[in-house]
Amino acid sequence: MTIEAKLDNLESQLKNVIELLQISITSLNTKKAVSKFLNRSEKTIDNYIKNNVFVENKHYFINENEKIEFIPTAILEFKKNPKSKIKIIEIEKEEKIQLSEISSKFLKGLI
Repeated sequence: MTIEAKLDNLESQLKNVIELLQISITSLNTKKAVSKFLNRSEKTIDNYIKNNVFVENKHYFINENEKIEFIPTAILEFKKNPKSKIKIIEIEKEEKIQLSEISSKFLKGLI
């Protein structure tokens, strides 16, 4: 088999794989399919929607039957990009002042 024939065969196989991937990706439009694909529970998907981790009209939309329908390419991108899943929560630390023994006794005497 010549190199050209091998390349043609490889290209044909690659086209078949792309078609199969497109078929499987289009099935990522339900909550159940998305939760299975992301390996998360359906409740987590609900929380993603509630907490705006999934953005309306980017990751999902409301269809004509008033049901949530997910956008497969956005879900795929969400899985590939872990930074889009991380929310940074800043916790303010309360500063505590350590008083000396003399200052402590003095303040207790005032109160």
